[in-house]
Amino acid sequence: MKPAVLVVSSVHPPDDPRIRHKLVETLRNDAEVTLAVRTPGPATAAGFAVAPLRGGRLRRTLSASWRIVRGGYDVVSVHDPELLPAAIVAGLLRRRVVFDLHENLPGQLRTKDWLPRPLRRLASALAAALLRLAERVVAISVAEEGYLALFRRRHPVFPNYLAGADEVAIVAPDSRSGIVYLGDITEARGLLTAVEAVGRSGVRAPLTLIGRCGEEFRTRLVAAAAAHHVTLVMTGFLAPPQAMAEVDRHALAISPLHDTPNYRHSLPTKLLEYLALGVPVVASDLPGSRDALDDAPGVVWVPPGDVAALATALGGAIGDEELARAAAAAAPDVRRRYRWPAAEVRSFYLGVG
Repeated sequence: MKPAVLVVSSVHPPDDPRIRHKLVETLRNDAEVTLAVRTPGPATAAGFAVAPLRGGRLRRTLSASWRIVRGGYDVVSVHDPELLPAAIVAGLLRRRVVFDLHENLPGQLRTKDWLPRPLRRLASALAAALLRLAERVVAISVAEEGYLALFRRRHPVFPNYLAGADEVAIVAPDSRSGIVYLGDITEARGLLTAVEAVGRSGVRAPLTLIGRCGEEFRTRLVAAAAAHHVTLVMTGFLAPPQAMAEVDRHALAISPLHDTPNYRHSLPTKLLEYLALGVPVVASDLPGSRDALDDAPGVVWVPPGDVAALATALGGAIGDEELARAAAAAAPDVRRRYRWPAAEVRSFYLGVG
């Protein structure tokens, strides 16, 4: 009989790539997987069940916490900081639980605008303590090697590497145009900086943003685009195959992350997705990205948050045929080297004791 696995997130989008398109796809052939996520659920649910979490954030958190604690599954996979207390309680009750850390939680809390500044350090310290408590009673996995510093022991690292890139047919470099960004659209991810830089670069190609964006920030982006005479195209969220196909139509990609604790030591998945398609990229020069991709053909590094440097790099890269050819030639190697570790993930989950 296949083991029953509950994959639960009350916060992440129902189509979160790491949860839905990597973890669930990895486990669904060897386990009876139930994905508990906020409504509306995934557009497709082939090979797994969907348990909708309804209501506001608090209601969803309470509902998800109850599912985690009450048992009924061989393994529960937890993905939200809000659900960490429930995961710890379930661990104390001898349930088999995995907490998958997607981001540097203590570092992220130090940059949250909704937290009063005097409370950020305290919240960060409490989060760090909670993570160290959790590793005593539940299994831990992390998305970045750098996150291991948050724990006392070593835990499996399952990087957010590529899944499904081979399903997209690569477009010839000379048929591409425009600049593209893929990912959540926020100020900390450098999108206001990017809009201004495109305007100052002299490049007249459109800037396409693929991903979720809050209404307040969307209003600010549209105003910035108008002020800097930038043609802005916002597609909203696209499922990974559609997003990859859209990226593939563009001549240049950007990864303009700001230097924050959450991003400093991470390798953005978008960088790999761009390069796997042979699309050259202008990227913020952050340690996590540089350490992994320092010599990668097709990458132009710029200081994070530096509008002038980003503008100069965009203006030089958009028509650089040599850069485009180098990125296209390196794409097969990127797809080979940076693949989602499905076998290791499967073995870990099926062996949790």
